[in-house]
Amino acid sequence: HEVRCCSDTRINRWSKRSESCPWADSVDGMGGCHSDKTFAEAEAICIEAGARLCTKDELEADCTAGTGCGHDRDLIWSSDVQTTPSANPLPPPPL
Repeated sequence: HEVRCCSDTRINRWSKRSESCPWADSVDGMGGCHSDKTFAEAEAICIEAGARLCTKDELEADCTAGTGCGHDRDLIWSSDVQTTPSANPLPPPPL
């Protein structure tokens, strides 16, 4: 996946699209654009930039849109863990 990072504090040249969004970027302070990285690599890139991986909600709210590298339609690593459905889900409650 590709890498975009978020920060709750201002980082020079990073964008903040709205009050509900963190500061975000894909290039500045990250050593350029990053594609085809593992989760661990993405996390390390963001930490090195003084930031963190963005959350799923931040990505879905387009907080990182237009921050560079042409990643707007790409898969981006997030800090959220995807839960795997249980092999034996509970039956629905009776009506």
